[in-house]
Order: sequence, then structure tokens, then C-alpha cells
Amino acid sequence: MELTEQIARQLAAGLAARGQASLVVCGGSSPVGIFQALAAGAHQTPVDWSGVTITLVDDRRVPSDHEHSNQKLLAEHLLDGPVAAARFLPLASDGPVTALTRPFDVMLLGMGVDGHFASLFPDMVGSPALQPDAAPAIIETGPKGSPQLPRISMNLAMILQARLILLLVNGTAKQQVLAAAKTDPSLPIQALLTQSITAIEIAAS
Repeated sequence: MELTEQIARQLAAGLAARGQASLVVCGGSSPVGIFQALAAGAHQTPVDWSGVTITLVDDRRVPSDHEHSNQKLLAEHLLDGPVAAARFLPLASDGPVTALTRPFDVMLLGMGVDGHFASLFPDMVGSPALQPDAAPAIIETGPKGSPQLPRISMNLAMILQARLILLLVNGTAKQQVLAAAKTDPSLPIQALLTQSITAIEIAAS
């Protein structure tokens, strides 16, 4: 099933069952095509976006109009067309995202060539941030990643509180990293792949 259709169906099911639904997304280049397809209404399943809350799994701690802001990325590619009717909540450690009903309906994740996902990087392996049985939380870090900027991110325990987790793995290099993570505990993505709390669907291209 095309990812946009799968996301639309999951959100529609949440709306039908509970009158509301939630979509948590990553930044970066990997999801941009999905964002644009959702904003264009390129799916068959109708979604009442006015009942959907959208937030980020992670972001750089920069102003929302900064070139490296994931919030800016969403404003440019996702929060348009029918999706503009959704409620967007910026990620903050003490903000309203912490009060969102969980499990989230859809969690869309990407992965870096160093095996990081969200803003959970290799130097955090072994820390509570990557322990599936830790208390769910939104954490803030010092400068990490590329570009080196302070980060804010859901920890793994909160990420796993989702009905559907889609992991985007685009390109040969990232697919090789994903394969290596089966046996390499230094790659953060291994913690996501080996946990037994929530099933992960991998979308490779």
C-alpha cells in the first residue's frame, strides 16, 4: 500500500473510533514527498484533518522560521491544502504534546547513515533515552548531528507509544546501515528494531 494511503487510513480509523487522531512526523528530506502527497490530497481515504493533531518527533532548538527548523519544513510542505485544517503542536518538553492522548495513531520516522533516528544519536546508546522501558518523555540535548545544533526529541519509550510506526529507509547506504544494525549495538536504530513493545514497518526505497 502506498504510504500516503496507509497513513490516511490509519488516521481515518482513529477519527472514526475516537473522534480525533494524531500524526507524529520526522524532519529531513526522506518524508518530504509524503508530506506533499498528503497536502495534495493524493489518497483515496477521506481524512477530516480538523480532527487531526500533528506534531514532530524531534526538532532542532532554533526559531520556527530558521532554515534548519523541522517546524519550518512542515509549514512549507505538509501544513497546506486540506492538511492546513489540522492542529499543529510544536515540540516542547513542557508543552501540550506531553498531554496528547497516546498511543499516537501514526509515527513517521527517518534514519541517518549513522543509525540515528529522531534526535537519538550514537553517543546516547545505553542511556535512558534509548531504553524502551524508560518513562516516556521529551528530552532536550546539547548540539548534536549535522548541522551541530541543540535538539529536542521524544525518547524511545514515547516513540513506541504509537499504533503504527513507519520507518523510512531511503537509499542503498541507509539500507546497509539497517542491515548492520541487526548485529551492531553501537547503532541507535538497533534499540528500535529489537524492542518487542511495538511493531515497526520499514518502508525502503
